[in-house]
Amino acid sequence: MAAALQDINAADFGLEDFSDFADGMPVLEEDEDEELAKSYPAVAVTLGSSHDLGSGTLYVTTRRVIWQAAAGSRRGLYVEFEHINMHAIASDQSAARKPCIYMQLEPSTSAFADTTDAEAEEEGDATPEVRLVPEDSSTLEDLFQTLCDCAALNPDPGDGDDEEDGDFYYNEEEVMAGAQGEQRAAMLDHYDSLLQMPRASELDELVEEDPDRFEDAEGSDQAPAHTDGVPNPMRPEQ
Repeated sequence: MAAALQDINAADFGLEDFSDFADGMPVLEEDEDEELAKSYPAVAVTLGSSHDLGSGTLYVTTRRVIWQAAAGSRRGLYVEFEHINMHAIASDQSAARKPCIYMQLEPSTSAFADTTDAEAEEEGDATPEVRLVPEDSSTLEDLFQTLCDCAALNPDPGDGDDEEDGDFYYNEEEVMAGAQGEQRAAMLDHYDSLLQMPRASELDELVEEDPDRFEDAEGSDQAPAHTDGVPNPMRPEQ
């Protein structure tokens, strides 16, 4: 359903109000070396699963995602990259009119974190969700890449502190959609590590400890050294 920005409590959705516009552009935090990466006109915002705020202009900076409600408006919303848990291209149109960028935000940075479990269940939203819906769907891939590039400039300060996996589980497509080059490489390295064969020295130690461990269960089933006069590559001659 359509919703007026002034009737929305931004903090309920992990966002903050933004009104610092000058000459139609957001005023950036120069002392934080914030720069504009790219802007996208005609991008609608949907909060949760039903609060459609209409179309506006989206500004992606090196630190934040800022949305201006309408051209010339001094009302908007923003979120810092470090408070975006994940983002992905979503083709499900149940909560948006078109394919969009789906984002989950950090609950602990907003009043959403103060919502009780019962209230969250009643409202149907366990995590702050935001959908960015470009009017021109052909810009979706470019917007996604810009978000990825700027997110890489703002690593989670808590990364590396916790070894436990998070509470969210995604399929391969969702995970790889948000993974950057280094993340993809790390994933592949992890998978490779699960398939590592023991080194020759380690294998020799295993054989010495248990000589029968690597023997064929049926000695008579061992392949002959020759088959029809052709050396068997698995049983080379000594």
